[in-house]
Amino acid sequence: MKKFLYSTTALAVAGTLVFGADANAAAKPIKIGVGGFMTAEWGYGSNDGTFETGGGNDTGAGDRRASLNNVQDSEILFSGSSKLDSGVTVSITIQLEADQAVGAGTQIDESYMKLTGAFGDLRLGHTTGPASVLKHTAPYVGVAPDGGGSANYISAPASVTAANSTNVTSSGDANKIMYISPRSGGLAVGFGYTPSSTANSNLAPTTGGNAADGSEVIEAVLSFETTMGTSSVQADIAAEQRSNNTQAYRAGAKVATGGVTIGGSLFKRVEGADSIKNTASSNEAHSYDLGVSYTMGAYTFGIAKAYGERDDGAVTNDEESAYSIGMSYAIDTGVTGTLTFIHADYNDGAAGAAGDNNDGEALIGQIKVSF
Repeated sequence: MKKFLYSTTALAVAGTLVFGADANAAAKPIKIGVGGFMTAEWGYGSNDGTFETGGGNDTGAGDRRASLNNVQDSEILFSGSSKLDSGVTVSITIQLEADQAVGAGTQIDESYMKLTGAFGDLRLGHTTGPASVLKHTAPYVGVAPDGGGSANYISAPASVTAANSTNVTSSGDANKIMYISPRSGGLAVGFGYTPSSTANSNLAPTTGGNAADGSEVIEAVLSFETTMGTSSVQADIAAEQRSNNTQAYRAGAKVATGGVTIGGSLFKRVEGADSIKNTASSNEAHSYDLGVSYTMGAYTFGIAKAYGERDDGAVTNDEESAYSIGMSYAIDTGVTGTLTFIHADYNDGAAGAAGDNNDGEALIGQIKVSF
């Protein structure tokens, strides 16, 4: 009991020093504001005929899809903040997915508390990691060639385990603590700790080895951003350590001058367990993206490519490759229209049944309203 009293007293003293003795009394109640976006999308896609029929006769089942598709993506953002006498700002963010798929789980995307001040940015709760917040990739215009944007039209075979995203953060929006420092000379650092990226409860994560591992994630990132007149330079280097004995690294850069932006990024994941290296269970993978965009008034044009490989055996790799050509137009304040052409190619490196590979094209139009 004494130990408990001592510990709680220490926490209270620490809180007084950080937030000010009268923080609770002086702080005004947080008022919640509402924002978000709504995206309406129509697209036309095609898939390889051999994949759709499984390499055999067309039975009308399996992977065959309609060519024309409509996708809706909407999100409501609830946020609010209050500034304490100490100068620390306390804010909350809750993101509500408004177009939850039938049969899916929770409709809450991110939900976290943020403390900001001269010390930097501290976030607590369900949010993406610092390596994702501070990353720099190729400039994408319209639907990105990575992240599954074209998968609603071009089918990704279940046997292809490769991904062409360079996002090192594998913890997702799981419960975590993360910190981003203030920028000094353009430099900022970020750190994140996620106790479990698989557990979806308040229970302490399992630690029974690979068979019952909660996928603890530790990540760190160094970011550089500076502006010189009409030009800017952005770059980042990040690393991640997971409790399943894998490490991942990424680096990205983006340079803009006038209306031209050029950028790209690299990613590599290393398997720590020698027993599963070069097997179908290996986590070893690498990917890259590269792109250029040009803005002229309300119009932006861009072309980009994203490619990724993952080990699928001793001498085989699964591959996902895609390139996009996009155009966007700022219709009005908060209203943007885009048109994107995407070609995607999926290859199962291991010998398998016909139809394990697929490639296709999609032409996708969007109207996005932000509020």
